[in-house]
Amino acid sequence: MSISAKRRETEVFSLAFLDCICCGFGAVILVFILTLSQKKSVDQADMQDAQNRLQKAQSDVSLTQQELDRIAQVLAAAQLELQDVNAKNTQDQLKLTDRQRELLLMLQQTGAMKDALHTLLGEQKALPTEDFAPVPIPNIDRRQYLTGVRLEGEFVVFLVRASGSMLDENIELASARLGDSDAKKREAPKWQRTIQSLQWMLASLDPEQHFQILFFNEETTSILPTRGDEWFSTKDKKAINEIVSRLNEVVPQGGANLERAFTAIRFLPRLPDSIVLLTDGLPTRSDSLPMDGDVDETTRIRFFEIATKQLPPRIPVSTILFPFLTGDPAAPGLYWELANATRGALVSPSKSWPDL
Repeated sequence: MSISAKRRETEVFSLAFLDCICCGFGAVILVFILTLSQKKSVDQADMQDAQNRLQKAQSDVSLTQQELDRIAQVLAAAQLELQDVNAKNTQDQLKLTDRQRELLLMLQQTGAMKDALHTLLGEQKALPTEDFAPVPIPNIDRRQYLTGVRLEGEFVVFLVRASGSMLDENIELASARLGDSDAKKREAPKWQRTIQSLQWMLASLDPEQHFQILFFNEETTSILPTRGDEWFSTKDKKAINEIVSRLNEVVPQGGANLERAFTAIRFLPRLPDSIVLLTDGLPTRSDSLPMDGDVDETTRIRFFEIATKQLPPRIPVSTILFPFLTGDPAAPGLYWELANATRGALVSPSKSWPDL
């Protein structure tokens, strides 16, 4: 066997095998190229989808950020409002605390006042029941009608005319009533106005003032003869009850001796600080010029002049002159002169008092 023949016998690969190998490799390359082209197309689609999702997400993020900014603004405004509310709450709490303190103080003061009131009520119960009794005031709505009458000083004398002229407004009418019963005389309108005036002035006295009441006609008598020349006070309930009862028992009658009345004042155990005279005209009787029957105006003026000389000096005399339409035209002027000379007053109530 030749050498060339041996070599040919040892060759493992032939040309055909190489062709097969090359064809297979080319096929692999072709598949790779085809696969790579398809992969590139798929990746581009995914990338586009991803970009779309990214844009949508970015848009959503932008909207979300705007909403967050709005919510942040609302939250900031709410925080400011909350701060204001907290500040107001703090102020209200301070005010409430102050009011609580004030209320507590008021409650404490109320408690103290209740205790004081309880103590005062206890003291009031312990007081005597007859310490003070006010005089009933007739026609209380007219209580200021007699303003001007002087009730000065610690001791006051009320001198009340209780003659027959006090039964009516003129001589004829008063004379006609002289035949009436004592009960009718006491009910005469003019006399009732006199009693009511006296009651009003008694009620106007200060509880610390003392008083005496003298009725005069032809005689002069104390309101309570059984108690002599004693001075009374509105704090004496027993005496006031007796006086009010006695006022309803006096009967106007007879003449009027003003001289004897002024003389009686001079002999009181203590001279008064002021005198209040309730009358309706000039006197009709006099101890210094004794006369019986009717007397003319000139004589009555003389009786008045004599009477005033019996007055104790430096004592104010205030006169309440009730109307008497006939008989004494000089009376107002003379009583005005008496008030002026003694620093007293003159008041002349109208006929309709106290029913105005």
